[in-house]
Amino acid sequence: MKNIWVVLKKEYLTRIKNKTFIVMTFLGPLLIALFYGGAIWVAIQGSEDSSLKKIYYQGDVKISAETALESNFILLDPPKYENQITEDIENEKIDGYLNIQDVDLISLDSTELISKKSFSLAELSNLERLFKNAIHEKALISLGINASQLAATDVKGGIKSLEINDAGETNSSGTGLRSGIGFGLAMIIYIFIFVYGSMVMRSAMEEKTNRIVEVIVSSVKPFELMMGKILGVALVGLTQFLAWIGLGIGLIFSLSFAFKSQLSEIPKTNSPVNPTAISGAASPLNGTADPMNSAATDAISQKLAIIEGFNTIPMGEILVIFVLFFLGGYLLYSSIFAAIGAAVNQETDVQQFMMPVSLPLIFGFIIAQTVVFQAPHGKLAQIFSMIPLTSPIVMAVRAPFDVPLIEVLASFGLLVLTFIFMVWLSAKIYRVGILMYGKKPSWKDFVKWIRQS
Repeated sequence: MKNIWVVLKKEYLTRIKNKTFIVMTFLGPLLIALFYGGAIWVAIQGSEDSSLKKIYYQGDVKISAETALESNFILLDPPKYENQITEDIENEKIDGYLNIQDVDLISLDSTELISKKSFSLAELSNLERLFKNAIHEKALISLGINASQLAATDVKGGIKSLEINDAGETNSSGTGLRSGIGFGLAMIIYIFIFVYGSMVMRSAMEEKTNRIVEVIVSSVKPFELMMGKILGVALVGLTQFLAWIGLGIGLIFSLSFAFKSQLSEIPKTNSPVNPTAISGAASPLNGTADPMNSAATDAISQKLAIIEGFNTIPMGEILVIFVLFFLGGYLLYSSIFAAIGAAVNQETDVQQFMMPVSLPLIFGFIIAQTVVFQAPHGKLAQIFSMIPLTSPIVMAVRAPFDVPLIEVLASFGLLVLTFIFMVWLSAKIYRVGILMYGKKPSWKDFVKWIRQS
């Protein structure tokens, strides 16, 4: 343990004193937020392409120029001769020719869109929606229903999700907030395992290629060196995460204080409970409209939901589960990365070993985005929560959804047992591979080293 502590201390102090670590500790959350914010912005901008498509349109359904323009289309009457239509499409004077015949008010019959360049799926969807809405409106008119009558049937609002806690109190479930927190924690584990596991692998590779390890192993056993590296880098990652938690808690308290200050400025009414303060409708007491505009009241309602959601989510339990599976997942994968780093002689040899090791982690992240979000307590979510190679990410996503304690303990127990076995296995590879030079290793060599040591 003394030698492990020496290596651990050296790895930890060397990395946390690095200027890059200090800068990224403070800028990391901001960069991640900017990355996902930018990705969302690009997705929104990409889905709102402002380029107009000019289309020759022939059919019985009438669509106004304003309605078509809202969907980024300009509908023009086609030329008299078909040859002229084809020529305009080939010369790209027009984007396409749409011909709708035999409309029976139920389906788009004999519909053809001819173009030189294929329309995107979004453009086709917008075009179909434009004409289906027009056909729908035409069908309603034939039944004697006008647009104002149809608008009066629109249902406002939505279902408010509530849950009963152990004390018998009913609070907002905060499903959307829980999903966001779970996905964020899973993303952190996914990134941290790769980043800090790679640190362990590169550290072993550097010491091996520089022949420093030959001096080190004269004083420290290979197993002690490997465990010291793994635990030292684990503490570096945990330190950075705790710093992020501190920054996040400070940000949440600051935003909560700001939200509550805004809520205190809401005009009081004569009624102790004023539902129109949120809806912006007229008050039944005085018949006047709420003085706040709908945009402001919607923003305040969202802030109220956020504050209430954070108050009802068991953040302590979530953080405990996260830390346990963050450390368990890191220790499991970093022991494998350490063995790979000790076995290879150069960076190009890493790829053949990294792909099989990374696939379970990537697959776990895919499962977290699909099955778990749709059914966090479903069978598939439970199964992949128990598989040690995927449980760190899957359990992190499930953590905000009140996972039964027995499942958490069983999953973590399996993760610890798998880590112990993998450390024992990796130590055998590390012991031989760290002093092996001049030969490109293979999976067959790994099996040989495990058997002979």
